[in-house]
Amino acid sequence: MAINAKEAPGTGGKRQDPIEPGTVPGRLVQIIDLGLQPQEYQGETKPPAREISTTYELADEFMKDDDGNDLTDKPRWISESFVLHNLAADRAKSTARYYALDPKAEENGDWEKLLGTAVMITVVQKPDKKKQIHNNIASTSSVRARDLKNIPELVNEPRFLDLDVVNDANLQMFSDLPQWIRDKIKKGLEWQGSEFQIALESFKPKTKDKDTKKKPVEVEDGIPDYADEDDAGKGNW
Repeated sequence: MAINAKEAPGTGGKRQDPIEPGTVPGRLVQIIDLGLQPQEYQGETKPPAREISTTYELADEFMKDDDGNDLTDKPRWISESFVLHNLAADRAKSTARYYALDPKAEENGDWEKLLGTAVMITVVQKPDKKKQIHNNIASTSSVRARDLKNIPELVNEPRFLDLDVVNDANLQMFSDLPQWIRDKIKKGLEWQGSEFQIALESFKPKTKDKDTKKKPVEVEDGIPDYADEDDAGKGNW
């Protein structure tokens, strides 16, 4: 099953400073199928639902070196996960995020076709229980046609993981994900005994060289993260 909104049912490495609040340009760089996940709201159990994670590569925010200088080949990433609703659910977060990328629904709900699309991302700061500040996505909005030329193309290759497609590329991508993302997927209600899970048991992932192990990400809860070759659970994503 493709990740299609119209077909949906009705830290390792050195910590980077949080991004300043505001609206920044970026492009959709990664989509991860998280599978069918348990749902809970305010302590009440809800019906399970399919979730996805989306990641944006920011156009003018970069990781810093030890001297505080921008590493222009390592743009910041920021991610969030949400339930995938049908596009008819006009108040759903997934619908708002989809239409920010495809306002005229020209791709007919197909998320994969939106990879590389430019978008404006409103970033906020939020403290955790330990009062450590993280970034979150408050909203996204479409880019005006006249502003597209000012948003650079992706630095990193776009990535798409669909758990319903079992091939070496998807199995490798899963193996490269940070451990906490893999653990979340494995907790999915349809994971155990799935074709993907069975194929993964005999799959031998390729080893990444050190140069490809240092791409930065900004994980779901806003905690910056490196894919460190010394941290086998993190992988390069």
